[in-house]
Amino acid sequence: MKEQQTLFLAADELMQIQLTGKRLNPFHENEFGFLVQVNCYTQVDKLYARQVALHLIVGLAKDGSGMTIQIDTANIPNTSPIEIKRVVDIIQTSPAFITLIVKLLNAIEEGPEVHHFYQAGLAKRFFLARLQSGIVQYSINRQGTQLFWLYKNDHLVSKISPFEVDASGGHISFTIQAGIRNGLFMQCYDIECMMHMFNEGDKLGYYFELYLDQDNFHHQILYNELPDRLMRNRHFLKRILQLMTQCKNEQYNEYLQDLILKFKACI
Repeated sequence: MKEQQTLFLAADELMQIQLTGKRLNPFHENEFGFLVQVNCYTQVDKLYARQVALHLIVGLAKDGSGMTIQIDTANIPNTSPIEIKRVVDIIQTSPAFITLIVKLLNAIEEGPEVHHFYQAGLAKRFFLARLQSGIVQYSINRQGTQLFWLYKNDHLVSKISPFEVDASGGHISFTIQAGIRNGLFMQCYDIECMMHMFNEGDKLGYYFELYLDQDNFHHQILYNELPDRLMRNRHFLKRILQLMTQCKNEQYNEYLQDLILKFKACI
């Protein structure tokens, strides 16, 4: 039996979740149906998490008498139903979910189906009446400290540039996705990085530039931990080495070959 995975709700740097949705038509005769998608992450191990899409099928009775939510768990196997419900409960009270459903109902009211105008109004009145007074707004805080390197579309690194070499050394830019665990949330960051290499005697010198605000509490965590994470990941190092060997520069070829030799020794 596989170990159950922890599920996190993806949020941006400002702790807001992003939802997309569309009307399902045809749907049940007595309900308006909507498909809502939200990005989540499942924990792969203590250092990594993988992006998954959670799908909700929302049904709102046309007479304004109720709402149903079905959860599609095809993308998130080996996760406790209780844990999934906790995440869905957060989604239901989020401003993003409320805004999305109201927008979709407004589109029905304003659409060409005149016979649905009154029904969409009843469904919307029920939907808004069920909300607690005061919609929850999530904000940035310092509770999250556990750092994850995030797989996005099965990749840890994206937007990777060709390797370049000049008189100051070798350079390569790329983007990584990292997240800070904050309760049931994964506070996500897209981070533009630049790796620099240079000869330091008989050893390889290197440093990373991370384009982040060093005064930000979570950015400090990223600055402190990500460079070591990068240099401990053999897949990342092998990818960099591959790009180094593909570099063509006659002017600095000797320098490049020396960097490649020293970099190989680091893997």
